[in-house]
Amino acid sequence: MKKLLLLFLVIAAGYVEAGTLSGKVRDAETQNLLSDVNLRLLETNQAATSDKRGEYLFKDLPDGIYRLVATHVAYDTSDTLAVTVSGDVISDITLHPMPWVLNDVVVTGTRSPHLLKDVPVQTEVVTQRDFQRTGAKSVDEALAATIGTSISNNDFTGSGASIRGIDKDRVLVLVDGERAVGRVNGSIDLSQFALTNVEKIEIVKGTGSTLYGSEAMGGVINIITRRPDRESKEANLYLDYGTHRSANPSGEFSWGGQKASLLAGAKFYGTDGFDLIPKTPHTNGGDQIRRWNFDTKLTNYLTEKWKVTSTARFMHEKRNWVESEEWPGFTLVYDDEELNRRYEGSVGLDYLSGDKYSMKFKLYGTYYDHEWTKVDQETGTWVDTSETDDAYWEASFSSNYVIGENHVATYGGNYIYQDLKSTELSGAKKADRSGAAYLQYEYSPVKKLVFLPGVRYENHSSFGGRFNPSLNIMYQPNDAIKFRGFAGYGFRAPSIKQQYFIFDHSAAGYIVYGGQVDLPNNIAFDPNNPFRPLEEEHSINSSLSVEFSYGTTGLHRFTYFYNHLEDLIEFIMVGSSPTYWRGIYVYQNIDRAYTEGYEWESRVRLASWLDLSFSYNFLEAHNLANGEDLINRPAHTVKSVLSLYDAGSGFGGSFWGTYQSHKLWTARTNTGGNEGEPVWAPHRTTLNLNLFKRFSRDLEAFVRVENLLDETDVIFGYWPGRELFAGFKYGIALTDNR
Repeated sequence: MKKLLLLFLVIAAGYVEAGTLSGKVRDAETQNLLSDVNLRLLETNQAATSDKRGEYLFKDLPDGIYRLVATHVAYDTSDTLAVTVSGDVISDITLHPMPWVLNDVVVTGTRSPHLLKDVPVQTEVVTQRDFQRTGAKSVDEALAATIGTSISNNDFTGSGASIRGIDKDRVLVLVDGERAVGRVNGSIDLSQFALTNVEKIEIVKGTGSTLYGSEAMGGVINIITRRPDRESKEANLYLDYGTHRSANPSGEFSWGGQKASLLAGAKFYGTDGFDLIPKTPHTNGGDQIRRWNFDTKLTNYLTEKWKVTSTARFMHEKRNWVESEEWPGFTLVYDDEELNRRYEGSVGLDYLSGDKYSMKFKLYGTYYDHEWTKVDQETGTWVDTSETDDAYWEASFSSNYVIGENHVATYGGNYIYQDLKSTELSGAKKADRSGAAYLQYEYSPVKKLVFLPGVRYENHSSFGGRFNPSLNIMYQPNDAIKFRGFAGYGFRAPSIKQQYFIFDHSAAGYIVYGGQVDLPNNIAFDPNNPFRPLEEEHSINSSLSVEFSYGTTGLHRFTYFYNHLEDLIEFIMVGSSPTYWRGIYVYQNIDRAYTEGYEWESRVRLASWLDLSFSYNFLEAHNLANGEDLINRPAHTVKSVLSLYDAGSGFGGSFWGTYQSHKLWTARTNTGGNEGEPVWAPHRTTLNLNLFKRFSRDLEAFVRVENLLDETDVIFGYWPGRELFAGFKYGIALTDNR
């Protein structure tokens, strides 16, 4: 009995003397806490994982020296850390993010979660790290350095994105998978979307019509906002100020708990604009802008498997500029004011059953209010105005079902109601309804080969139904090499404006009708341009890519693409008015075109603190109806980003630039039937620099210079000139968990 008691006391004493090793794991650049980090003690082979607060714990460790290693799919493996344990010891760890996150989870290309390195659909990702290093303030700026994506902001449509030579009105823009509305001349202005709470931006090139329907003919841009964290309780402040009295303050607040979590943000952007030729009476450059963005996301955790996510977003924008009109002997000057408001809201119910089955029900609505007024500057009298209210409502269901190890089915459907009220329509209000169902099936007969066929049927009230099939294939002979192939059918339904538009500009000698409008009987029709009912646009898109990567050191990708576009909608002159001469224009399916080219992309880690990204794009884009090049599409585009960060000093930044060869600006034959010599815009090079210094995990200061070469050309919209901005970021921890 005494021996047993003595043995018990010895064991108990040993347990009392055993120590613990704990700490927090942080991102070396942002100092954010990291969850799901795997930690291992080499001597004992014990393992632990950091929790939602970034904390880890090893218990019951005898006194001694241990070697600790931390790993995470999105970060470099930590250096082996020697820790002496004697009692309770705290040891914090920092991990350095990879220069590109091949293990980031993407969803846009397949509507199901995949690691970026394993997704069969070629997907580009712009992460927080990317746009934080370049100092981007809005989505258009964040996309400016991406390969195959062109941002144009030299017209009244704002900063729209075209992909692989396909116009911006044929590129679908989503926010968390929800369709953005408010197109001006067919384009969504990406500068209206702030980066305040954006986690990343996913870009899918080539038609996404199988999964997303109309408008995805050229590709999909999905702006993905951050999810509220159940453990996060913090606030972040941001401010920059620069050229043209441009101010860009924003704030963000997050609060999480076991039952619910909330993320809310607000941003203001204001600039006085610029005028490259002040001696003219009108604005030659950028508008004066005042814009507010507000957004919230609330997640309620009903059970471990069920949750409800609610979102609300609001944008209020006011633009002002000056235009002029020359008449014999005098000049008229006008003040233009544009007011835009976007309201968005959604409620989604998610169910996740382990890793085999998931489904989502969502109700989403958005409303875009656009007002434009033109006033004579001298007399103050009203000259012209337009009002447009664009509403969109969608009910959707989507699901993913893992069938065994090699089969995944993705399926769903939606019903959409969209109406448009405008002063420029044939009636006060027009509506369009559509319903769709889709099925995608991922099959991997062997580990190295993946087939991803899909099909969608969509029916519109305005023109009927359409099937949209697609096929993606990925073959990976080894860990370093991947081949991806894609072919798909895309379509774009005529917009309500293109169907019922009436824009009467008699003073300038023309009037434009939508393709579904009953034309006046007294029109003298041109027999060479017969009128026919408006139909949908369609395309055949294809691409083939090979990718070579070696660990976290380098990635190279070469892609060939070809897009054939049919029945493109444009307005043409069909006749004239016999009583008072006016050209009569009607939206028609008149154009055929193709875009073809090559993309080369390289990303290389030059050192642990220095990354280089380089891309080259060659593009051929031709109108098959007249044999001319498509306008505003340079044949050669080069983009590069040199990015650095030294965790020891907290100093970092990026130097990036773009080169575009000359491009057709005005074709020989325009839509009005007038002929003239083509006009070509010259080549252009832009260089930019962003430098920052992190003084602590809470405070960062930065300075940014854009268009270092100060290269401008008012004729071709090459603006603005050189701009300088400076600012800071400050984080406030509301608890001690940061």
